[in-house]
Amino acid sequence: MKSRIVIFLLLLISINVPALCDEITMPPVTEKILPNGLELLLVENHELPIAYMKMVVASGSMRDPGGKEGLAGFTANMLKRGTGSRTKNAIAEEIDFIGGKMKISVNRDAVEITVELLTRHMDVGISILSDMMLNPVFDSTEIEKYKKQVLNAIIQSKENPYLVCSENFNKLLFGNHPYAHPVRGSKESVERITRDDITVFYGDYIRPNNSFLIVAGDIDPDVILPALETAFGSWKREEIPPLSITTPPVPDGRRILLIDKPDATQSHITFGTIGITRQSEYYYPFQVMNYVLGAGVSFVNRLMTEVRVKGGLTYDIRTTNDFNILPGGFYCSTSTENDSTLKAIEMALAVMKDMAENEVTDEEYNQAIGFYSGYYPISLETPEQWADEISKIKLYGLPDNYIKDFVKNIGAVKKEDILKVAGYLIDTDNMVFCVVTNAADVKSDLEKLGRVTAVNLDDL
Repeated sequence: MKSRIVIFLLLLISINVPALCDEITMPPVTEKILPNGLELLLVENHELPIAYMKMVVASGSMRDPGGKEGLAGFTANMLKRGTGSRTKNAIAEEIDFIGGKMKISVNRDAVEITVELLTRHMDVGISILSDMMLNPVFDSTEIEKYKKQVLNAIIQSKENPYLVCSENFNKLLFGNHPYAHPVRGSKESVERITRDDITVFYGDYIRPNNSFLIVAGDIDPDVILPALETAFGSWKREEIPPLSITTPPVPDGRRILLIDKPDATQSHITFGTIGITRQSEYYYPFQVMNYVLGAGVSFVNRLMTEVRVKGGLTYDIRTTNDFNILPGGFYCSTSTENDSTLKAIEMALAVMKDMAENEVTDEEYNQAIGFYSGYYPISLETPEQWADEISKIKLYGLPDNYIKDFVKNIGAVKKEDILKVAGYLIDTDNMVFCVVTNAADVKSDLEKLGRVTAVNLDDL
């Protein structure tokens, strides 16, 4: 499947297709809100005898209390570590016995629990998922076991310069804002998490009126809906604590954080500013602009062409916007040899500055529009893909026609819209930079860009 998609996309780019599809055909969707506030969305896709359940709780790490960063993720992962009627091992064994897969993930905005299984085992999947959501016991022994796992992962993460760079870029960009801290928390904050903290977070936020459940696949709504009502109907709703957080200001001037890793022969680099949300007027122009500039989906974008192909300075370079409820970061990330660190950054900044000052070419514009016209429809094939895309609508408050009209909205973007969003986002004189490498090799070069603060990796 992957090879077929890649071949199709390369062909699409080469022939500059301006538009392939104006409107996406939605599968049948049945919606119902239970008396306790839980919203159910049943999405029919009968190509294979499988089903995909996705429970989304609209409270992620942004809700972590100060000093207890990582609590949302910790609480979510404890849901599968024992209920009143099932041990952690029993849950894992039941899922394994029916050939299913379960995953718990947490981001800034939400907790997500997914279960994939054969449709004929839906009763087992619903039973396990509802038991986890309604009846977790938060066993003290399991809490300590999981805490050790998280702490070990945090310690090991220091060996990953890409992760160190990404996390510390966010700290530098967001300051005291909740988006500054890693979802998993820090060694100090995780050590402070107690069972009482977990039960309070569960009671405050993991509630039906703060959640929605998508079931997609080879399902019959007339059969599944009553089963879900029975399984989740007794889940008690509670008032969700209000959240008052504002977007931090964009950087003023350049600030550079240099993290010293003395044995490093390569620099890992991330730099950028505050980005946009999916609800922004710039959302669709951004998709087109970023495809031309440095989106990871494109091998022919400007940054790859200039910094990798012509400059020979890196294997990979890309620009990304973290789409969250509030604006996340808009940033460029790459790696290069220590002696080419300044050159790679300066070359990337020049490319970005040009994007903000000059319109894209007709060829770039047609390639970008053609890519999304072809790519987006084929990105919605499996029950999982449909559930993931529909969950964006519910979590981020997008229009009901977001999926149906995505390609049409992309096609409506004009070249002047692209220049406008680039000018809004890109100010190369006001950005934060994080570089992880041997500080002795690059510090004097980086000081040509702006004020440098150097710290030792072991002190983080």
